[in-house]
Amino acid sequence: MKYAYFDTNTARVLRLLDTDALNYASLPPESNLLQLTDAEYTAAESGTWYVVSGEMTQTAPVVPAAELLAAAQMAQIAALTTACSNAITKGFVSSALGAAHSYPASITDQQNLTASVLASIYPGLAAGWTTPFWCADTTGAWAYAEHTAAQIQQVGQDGKTAILTALTKKQQLVDAVMVATKVSDVQSVVWS
Repeated sequence: MKYAYFDTNTARVLRLLDTDALNYASLPPESNLLQLTDAEYTAAESGTWYVVSGEMTQTAPVVPAAELLAAAQMAQIAALTTACSNAITKGFVSSALGAAHSYPASITDQQNLTASVLASIYPGLAAGWTTPFWCADTTGAWAYAEHTAAQIQQVGQDGKTAILTALTKKQQLVDAVMVATKVSDVQSVVWS
């Protein structure tokens, strides 16, 4: 048996399948398959084909403008979400040590900072308590620097501010995407 495997969103035929030469365990979902005659299979071997209303055609289906807009919005929001995540994890600057220092902010770095801030507020903290934390000075030299309780708490506050700033920016951009009425307007909303 011969089939056209197609994308259910775009209706475009992605590949042709001949079950005589195929491992049955690797067949795609049935909802994405259209059984073909030998003649249809041969014809579909060249050109771009679509499956519209259960029939093979070389005419691309007309996608309603509302669907195109919704798809563009989803894609743009996904791009903005990735950009926001990248902005958060690239790190932030804090002057808790008296001068600007860069701090890392990967998920592990955020967990380490949370643990350090939490340790700084334990009752009965020893006088002169410090904790080493990874940061870079203005020359870009990374090293563990000792932070007092107040300093590591300030770094924690600055990190949280950086995260909230990025999240707020993302939400404003998402709001702009959702009120856009044209695909080109949606695509013009970018992280910068």
